Amino acid sequence: MKHLLVVGTATLALLVSAPAAFCQAVLDTTEVIEFDRPEAWAMKRSASLTLFTALQPPRDREAGSIELAFELGWNPNLSDEERRVGFNGTKVEDLNRLAVVPRPRITVGLGRKWSLEAAYIPPIEVEDITPNILSLAIERPVWRLNEWVVGVRGYGQVGTVEGDITCTEGEASLPPGEPGNEFGCEAPSEDEVTLNYAGLGLTGGYRLPGTSGSAVHFGVYATHMDLEFQVDALTFGVRDRTTLVTDGWTYSLTAGFSWALGRPTRLALEAFYSPLSVDRPVLDEEPGAPSVESRNDALFNLRAMFSYAF
Repeated sequence: MKHLLVVGTATLALLVSAPAAFCQAVLDTTEVIEFDRPEAWAMKRSASLTLFTALQPPRDREAGSIELAFELGWNPNLSDEERRVGFNGTKVEDLNRLAVVPRPRITVGLGRKWSLEAAYIPPIEVEDITPNILSLAIERPVWRLNEWVVGVRGYGQVGTVEGDITCTEGEASLPPGEPGNEFGCEAPSEDEVTLNYAGLGLTGGYRLPGTSGSAVHFGVYATHMDLEFQVDALTFGVRDRTTLVTDGWTYSLTAGFSWALGRPTRLALEAFYSPLSVDRPVLDEEPGAPSVESRNDALFNLRAMFSYAF
């Protein structure tokens, strides 16, 4: 009898809790979006911030030589209009988290003038964002004339960034539907964006006469990006697990200067530019006006690298 009472009590508890456990709606769809949609623009801008540029002219390296470096990339602040990317350009997202993107790098000489480079951003949480990104490149000078050098560079990246992107902690602290939380966030989201790419670059430089290795450098890059955004948010009682997938090509230009501070050390600065097209909805349109505005919200940023060669 006592056993039946325990079973009956457990069954009643299960029935009472069942609506909360089983009645929550889940939106679980995958949508392939155009490369110019606002959400895609935000993803390709994030991938462009980590584009694995050379930050120096191509060099002949001896087999087994090692160069350690540390890179810092400036992440320019975005306006509210630029951050309006969620739900096809109708929701402002909190994209101004990090002012700089740090990245350690290593270059190893392979012989026959080839160099292998690697960089890794470890999964350390900063501003509620956790990256985990590996970048690789292989480069070789292919032409020299006096102080000029031109090389080819193949590069790629695999990695993710996790965080409360679609529903921040600040939004979730407000009542759903109220000002500041119009989209009904009930808890900080656990979203994940995948920033994979592969590309080819033409790099080059000019060594300044009378110096111990200081040089100007340049690069032209063509990158194919495979991007994915996995939403994981609770809004108005619905678990949103929508996945947005997109891919396409971007093109970038770089130019910079590197100082030889001594035989083993070098400091480099680089300007990076990539035109990034986007189709943004016109929210306050007049009768007869186009509903979408096509524009170039390019990424222009500066990068710095300190390196030490063994």
